[in-house]
Amino acid sequence: MDYFKQRRAFRQLLTEELNLSLGQICLYRELLDYANDEGKMQEQFRLRNSVLASRTGLSEEGVKNARNRLVQEGLIKYTPGKKNTVNPGYQLVRLYKEYPNRQLNSTPDCTPTVLQTVPQLTPQPAPQNSLLVPDYDLTKDKRRNSRKREYADDAPEMVEARYLWGKIKANNPEAHKAPNIQHWADDIRKMHDLDGRSFDKIHRMIDWSQADTFWGPNILSAKKLREKYLQMAAQANAEHRSRAKPRGYQEPNNPGAASLPY
Repeated sequence: MDYFKQRRAFRQLLTEELNLSLGQICLYRELLDYANDEGKMQEQFRLRNSVLASRTGLSEEGVKNARNRLVQEGLIKYTPGKKNTVNPGYQLVRLYKEYPNRQLNSTPDCTPTVLQTVPQLTPQPAPQNSLLVPDYDLTKDKRRNSRKREYADDAPEMVEARYLWGKIKANNPEAHKAPNIQHWADDIRKMHDLDGRSFDKIHRMIDWSQADTFWGPNILSAKKLREKYLQMAAQANAEHRSRAKPRGYQEPNNPGAASLPY
């Protein structure tokens, strides 16, 4: 496997198709660099979570989450380790397609002298469709098939999606038609991965929005929950601050210093 082709294909996928967080990108590049340095571009190699955490700036939990996303996207293969005995195993998945080298007619170093009347043979240009194609074009079909995400029943995204649907049904007894819960789980993922909201905050926002007399009838999907999250969070956090404070409580100088629940 060629390091530079692999890196170029990954960079092109980021531009065209993948939507990874900075931490996930850092983890993949660290794995790619390590495999290249150790001569294991096509072999499995083992690394401790603590080593990857120190090299990427992620927490060990962040390393696990980023690793799971890379596996889900089909970028790496992962083998769990055994505590204190065997480190986790990683293997890169080739992101570009390799073609055999073309056999071209070689030109001898010395060309024999010929008469001017003898026509010189002109190499025929290769057909346009056989010219070198950028690596990213060779990966599109493969990546298109892997873009559809599937969430397991115990995945946190699926857990919160089902929780939201349960709350909506409780508020709207006539809501019998079940949604595409996989799509809802993907919207939950976007709130977590792209918007930077913890699953705990998402869970609390589901509770708050469905209990609110205005938002309850209006938040009827995970997509709508994401769209209105900032607006609802401002209202919910304002209500949280306005509650009665214990005697002697002093508001912090920096309002952002207090941990907000939503």
